Amino acid sequence: MIEEASDRPSVLIIDDERGPRESLRILLKNEYRVTCADSVDAGVEAMRGERRDVVIMDIRMPKKDGIQGLHEIRRIDEQVSIVMLTGFGSMETAQQALRLGATDYLNKPFDTTEMRQVVLRYAQRTRLERKRVEMLSQLEQMNEALKRDLADKERMAQLGQTSAELIHDLRNPLMIVSGYADLLSSEIRKSKDMMGGEYRRAAEYLDVIQQNVSRCSDLAHMWRKLGRADIAKFNPVRVQQMLDDLKAGIAPLLPGSDVGVAYEGAPGDAKVNGSRAQLLRAFHNVVANAIHAAQKGGKRIRVVCEVAGDQVEIRVEDNGCGMTPDVLRRVFEPYFSTKAQGEGLGLGMAITKRIVEEHQGTIGVSSTPSVGTTVAVRLPVWKAAAVAAPAA
Repeated sequence: MIEEASDRPSVLIIDDERGPRESLRILLKNEYRVTCADSVDAGVEAMRGERRDVVIMDIRMPKKDGIQGLHEIRRIDEQVSIVMLTGFGSMETAQQALRLGATDYLNKPFDTTEMRQVVLRYAQRTRLERKRVEMLSQLEQMNEALKRDLADKERMAQLGQTSAELIHDLRNPLMIVSGYADLLSSEIRKSKDMMGGEYRRAAEYLDVIQQNVSRCSDLAHMWRKLGRADIAKFNPVRVQQMLDDLKAGIAPLLPGSDVGVAYEGAPGDAKVNGSRAQLLRAFHNVVANAIHAAQKGGKRIRVVCEVAGDQVEIRVEDNGCGMTPDVLRRVFEPYFSTKAQGEGLGLGMAITKRIVEEHQGTIGVSSTPSVGTTVAVRLPVWKAAAVAAPAA
C-alpha cells in the first residue's frame, strides 16, 4: 500500500491491477494525498485509519469485489464520495452499485481529463457534506442546550416578570432555529449532489438560522442590561427591512399549519425611530398569535403596511377563532392566556404593548368570535429634522 503525504484532499484508490492503480496515483498525486490499496480488505483498513474525501474502486476484484467493498466502506463513512470503475460488460453491476450507495461510476479505460474533473467535483462534495453534517450536529446540540436552559428558567419564573419575559423571548427564536434545523436535516437526507440547487436552498436556510441565532444573542444582551437607558438608544429603522426580517422569522412556523400569510403594502423608504430588535420582537409576537388563532378556524393572515402623513400603520389580520368581549378586554393583561397550559405564559401582547408605547406608538385590537382578529400598530414616521425622543 502506497501513501502520499500532504495537506490536500485525500483520495483512496482500490484496484487489484497495478497498471490502473499506478496510472491513477500518478495522475492525481500533485493535487491530492493519494493512498493505493490492492484489495478491498486493504482499502477498508485504510478507511479505518483516516477519513477520505474520494474513494475510487474497481468493481471486479478477486476474493471481495467492489460491491462488497462498497457495503463495508459505507458502514465506516456515510459521507465519502465513492466512484466505481467498471469494465466492458459490467454496466448492470455499476448501476447496482449506484443503488447501493456509490456516488458515480466511470468506464475503464478512463479519460484522464474526465477523471480529474470527477475527483475535483466529488472531493468538494464530500467536504461540503461533512461541513453541513457537522453544522447540523452543532445546531442540534445548541437546541438541546437551549431547551435545558429554557426548562431551568421556567422553574425560576416565579421569581418575577423579568424572568418570565426572558422565557417568552427565548421560546420563539428557539422554535425558529429548531424549524430550520429540521429543514436542513431533511435536505441532507434527500440530497446527493451537494453542488446543485438543493445545496443553495440549504445555504438559504443556514442564513436564516444565523439571523435568528443573532437575535437570541441580541435578546440575551438586552436582558443583561435591563435598564431603560439602554433600550432607549434608538436609531432610524427602515420599515421594509423590518417587514422582510419578520417574514423570514415567521416562515418556519408555517410548515404543517396550513396557514397562509400575505404581505401587502409598500412602505418605500419610510423609517421609524427605534430599536429594530425590539420592534421585530413585538411584531413577531403578534403574527405568532395570529398563526395560533388561524390554526383553530381560519387559515389566512394578512400583514398590511400603510404610510399616511406622519404615521405608519402595520395591521395583522386573521380570520381565525376571534375573541369574546371578555377576552378582548384582558388581551394586554400580563399572564393572561387562552392557550393550553404549557403553550404560553400570557406575556406576548403585554410585551408588545410596552414596546409600541416606548416607541411613542399606539396599538389597538378588534376581534369578533368566529370571524377573526385585527391588531393595528401605529408608529410615528422618522424625520431627520425632528426626531422625537423615546418615552422615559
